[in-house]
Amino acid sequence: MRVVSAAFLCVAIAITIGCSGSRSPVAPSAAGQPVDAVPSNPAPPPALPQSLYVSPGGSNGADGRTPQTAVRTLAHALALVTPGETVRVLPGTYVESVRTELRGRPGRPIRIVGESGRPVLSGDRRRAVGLWLEESAYVEIEGIEVRDYTDIGIAIVLSNNIEMRDLVLHDNGFRATIPWVGTEGYGVHLDESSQLVFERSEVYRNGPNPRTPTTVGTGINGFAIRDSVIRNNRSYDNYGGGILVEDSVRVLVESNDIFSNDLDVSADEWWDGGIWVDGGRDITVRNNVFSGNLGPGIEISDEDLQQPTGYVLENNRSTGNYFGIYIWNFGSTDLPPEHVLRLVGNDFSGNLRRDIWIQAWPCPRGCS
Repeated sequence: MRVVSAAFLCVAIAITIGCSGSRSPVAPSAAGQPVDAVPSNPAPPPALPQSLYVSPGGSNGADGRTPQTAVRTLAHALALVTPGETVRVLPGTYVESVRTELRGRPGRPIRIVGESGRPVLSGDRRRAVGLWLEESAYVEIEGIEVRDYTDIGIAIVLSNNIEMRDLVLHDNGFRATIPWVGTEGYGVHLDESSQLVFERSEVYRNGPNPRTPTTVGTGINGFAIRDSVIRNNRSYDNYGGGILVEDSVRVLVESNDIFSNDLDVSADEWWDGGIWVDGGRDITVRNNVFSGNLGPGIEISDEDLQQPTGYVLENNRSTGNYFGIYIWNFGSTDLPPEHVLRLVGNDFSGNLRRDIWIQAWPCPRGCS
């Protein structure tokens, strides 16, 4: 998988886009035992989080503080939001691209929430990226459908503490226009970021479409992410991989259902994977199901000879794919040693071509 660093991404793309009450001294009770007196200046209740509303029928000249005075675009709402506030996106379709920096705070995240159903962020098959967060922190995104962007549905770049859940991302990345994306395309792209959560989402039909025999994209694309979790998602029918975890550290991928992805790039002498783990270290893949993928259900590699360690595959089921698990570039046709790859309780049976396929390929001394 060919990925360019986030530092280059920033140049390569430009998208339009209470005071506390005092406590009285302890007073004696009628029985002579001390009891707490009622404070003379009780603390006020904490302020409720503020909300900003967005509606296709709103106006960017409004204040956005009620559904009746909603602003019209998500971009405008995100320009107004402050830490601890929630942007409530009302039902409808929003044809826009948003690139922004959002800085929530610990305990006071900025939230972007679909209300009363699932509002749609649409690229109208001509915009490049739906939502691009860069150098952002403490942001939560949930309950939104993102579709029809030529390159990427959602991009998280150089950010930390971003949580994404209950999203639907489909039909993105079908005709990439950004140079660094090349011939690929992604539902969600997580790049050089840490402490991410991506969960409970549906990701399908992302990647080049129509695709050639040598082009694929990825549903959930992770590059150089750290201390992050990808769980309880369904990634399927993508024109390329279901999940990529590349050059990443301390990532947990668990309880995902990855199926029916088109992974066949054998015309260019390689395969994508239902999940593809490459480089980095300390990656745990557990309790996932990989089925019906046109290629390897699970792919493990050391493409750039980084000598990764700490891969754990535990209680996964990979069946009905072309290959159950494909391992390459570790310098041997045997399984890598346990400090590199530990296998516990997996089922790789019932695949169409091979259950376990290992290719040695060149590897530096000491990596096996």
